Amino acid sequence: MAVGLPEALQRRGRVPAIIVPIFGEPKELEKKAESAALKGADLIEWRADLSTDWEGCLEALANATIPVIATIRTDREGGEFAGSDSDYEQAVLSLAQGPVTVVDVEINRPPAHGLIAPLHHLGVSVIASHHNFELTPRNDDIVDTVELMAEAEADLFKIAFMPAYSDDTWRHMELSRELRGRYGVPIISISMGPEAAWTRLAAGSLGSVATFASLDSGSAPGQIDVTLVRDVLHALGG
Repeated sequence: MAVGLPEALQRRGRVPAIIVPIFGEPKELEKKAESAALKGADLIEWRADLSTDWEGCLEALANATIPVIATIRTDREGGEFAGSDSDYEQAVLSLAQGPVTVVDVEINRPPAHGLIAPLHHLGVSVIASHHNFELTPRNDDIVDTVELMAEAEADLFKIAFMPAYSDDTWRHMELSRELRGRYGVPIISISMGPEAAWTRLAAGSLGSVATFASLDSGSAPGQIDVTLVRDVLHALGG
């Protein structure tokens, strides 16, 4: 069975956890993990697709003082991993052998449903994710995607969409509020891009258990510096 989500991802209040994506090679990664923790991050997300020495990176992350999420973002969803479905499956399972607490699985990859149970048996929790950097789908399509995540028995759902129109962000966030608690599983719902950056500061009120912030260079459009995010969340009651 899974070890359970980190406590920071089980929050149900207005103040979301802060996740900081980091990437690079081992020495750089260790420094970034330390810096993220010092600046107030609750968790770090290692973007393995943006690193080459995975073994060295996993060794470096063993010294992290906050929980580690391991993510291989594929080229289908805005990342740089271009391997086959079989390559993706093996890569995700290899990350779970390291000092990580949570592993991200892209739900629309064919191996996704068969990956979650093995990851649980390896002692890690699973974020089922889906990203669209071109548009925000219709509400029915978003719900269908979340239903897939529920059927796969993921521990946390993550959906991230780029608004094509300003109204997309409001529609997406209203749906996120409706989805909160529906499946008994925490959700992270992100509207990307500069015009939707405000949603990262209001994530808790909009239904998300966590928000993403940047350490230096962000990994997605609209990410805000972690220090500013922490200060704003504290000012709002965190």
